[in-house]
Amino acid sequence: MKAILNLILVSMLIITVGNLNTAASAGEGKSTDSEKAAKTLEQAVMTLNHIMNDSENGIPQSLIDNSEGIMIFPGDSKVAAGIFNGQGGRGIAMTRKDDGYWSNPFIVSLGTGSLGFQMGTQASDIVLLIQDKNDIMEIEKTFITLGSDVDVAAGPVNKGSSYSNDITFGSDIYSYYRNNGIFTGVSLNGGILSYNEILSESLYGIDDVSTYEIFSGIETPYNDDVNDLMEALVIYDE
Repeated sequence: MKAILNLILVSMLIITVGNLNTAASAGEGKSTDSEKAAKTLEQAVMTLNHIMNDSENGIPQSLIDNSEGIMIFPGDSKVAAGIFNGQGGRGIAMTRKDDGYWSNPFIVSLGTGSLGFQMGTQASDIVLLIQDKNDIMEIEKTFITLGSDVDVAAGPVNKGSSYSNDITFGSDIYSYYRNNGIFTGVSLNGGILSYNEILSESLYGIDDVSTYEIFSGIETPYNDDVNDLMEALVIYDE
């Protein structure tokens, strides 16, 4: 019976994720896809700045340094899907290239569904740090269920100037959200990640653009918005 219930809940989440892009378009008036993509990038930079400006209540530096991938979901890009109480958000994903620099971003969606974590009506930034970039390289081909396809755990946070920053990964993904200006670890088990093909295509002006093309086949940075995001990450990654 438990297995059947879990299957039903996962199916509900997949339906929710499938409706995120449609709900986002309906909720943002006449904004074009390119405007939505650019806004997501701009808000991702703001989220990174919030991290960098709080050295005592933020994400440990060593985890950023050792991450092969990062996903940032700005709170203002949250989407209420309206199905099974499911909620989600739109954000960006990036991976480290072989030379150690960050790749171009692509747009992703996060469906939180009705399992465990509930964002409520408050806009909260979410950051995922990924230990192995291979865990997200195939996201355009399949949904990624957090806690099932990959392990996810609430990430450790800095707790003042005396707190050791020498922390290593103990899970495939560490997850954080910002509440009242402070980043804290939060469990996102049951959340579903998906590739937002429409906005990624709009961002680069390329039909059927794949994650591999974005990661390695497009000059970095691609435009001013991407450049701003790159600069923010480079500053935090030093």
